[in-house]
Amino acid sequence: MGFFNRLKKEVWKVVRAILILGVIISAVITIVTYGKRIKRPESVSMIIDADAGTGIDDAFAITLALVDPKIDVIGLTSAQHNLHPLQGGDSTVFLNQRINELILQLNDTLSIPHPIGSSEPMNNLTNELNASPASDYIIEQVNNLEFEEKLNVITLGAVTNLAEAIRKDSTIASRIRWFGLGMIYNDSDRIWNKNERNTRNDLDAMDYLLNTEELETNIMSISACSDYKFYRKETFDMLRNRAPKYDYLINKWSDFYPEQREVNMCSLSLIQSIMNPDMATSKDVWTPPENTRRRITVYTWLNEEKMFREYLKIIKKDFENIYSDVN
Repeated sequence: MGFFNRLKKEVWKVVRAILILGVIISAVITIVTYGKRIKRPESVSMIIDADAGTGIDDAFAITLALVDPKIDVIGLTSAQHNLHPLQGGDSTVFLNQRINELILQLNDTLSIPHPIGSSEPMNNLTNELNASPASDYIIEQVNNLEFEEKLNVITLGAVTNLAEAIRKDSTIASRIRWFGLGMIYNDSDRIWNKNERNTRNDLDAMDYLLNTEELETNIMSISACSDYKFYRKETFDMLRNRAPKYDYLINKWSDFYPEQREVNMCSLSLIQSIMNPDMATSKDVWTPPENTRRRITVYTWLNEEKMFREYLKIIKKDFENIYSDVN
């Protein structure tokens, strides 16, 4: 019995040592991973694809990207929203293109390439390409990358242009880092819901991208950003009479939502989450069950208070630059 008791003790020591080592390794991995997630990038270059005619948050997001010194906007493309329940139609991409060009003009950045996107949603039932100057520009920018670099493409509306670019040249998929605004994700039940405006505006294109295994995918779910709001009086008092580009944002709010005291800023939250990963929680999850089974990243929570303070900091710095330029 003595021998077996001693053996049992020795075995338990070994097991305990293995368990302790496992805990230590797990803690180290967690710390390293967490450190990588919260580290803010020094700079980010990006193509922004927007449907700014459907609301005001795209205009706020684009303007922030243009004035943030850490962001290099290398392209601003226009997305269609033909299936939008209120502002849809057969010429929505032209409306969004005009708004893009106006925002660039107000920010004195018309030199940034701004190719127009597709005027129609993707049709997965045919092999006919729905290419556009915007999708061609995405392909061109990928082909200009250095070895092992990736192109950041941010879609704030329907994902038609990105999907058509990859459908035209599938070799670019592995060299793109996609950040998309769309879908709804229930984190507690791990359930996706595609009954959301951006997704509905081109469901075929969304499914095409989700089915593209080589595409690095990051989704800002509408459920995660629904509480990030700007308030009318506070925003108007902050931006009024600062510069034409900020007066435009106020006027756009007044035109779209004349009676609304608060407006959701989901598009802005996506830009800010990319630049401030410490202010957002994201996790790797499985794609919706009807799509190719692969892991993608979804944002599940935002620190709206910190995001708003960060927005103020960047905007106030731009105010200082405007004042110094005037004087």
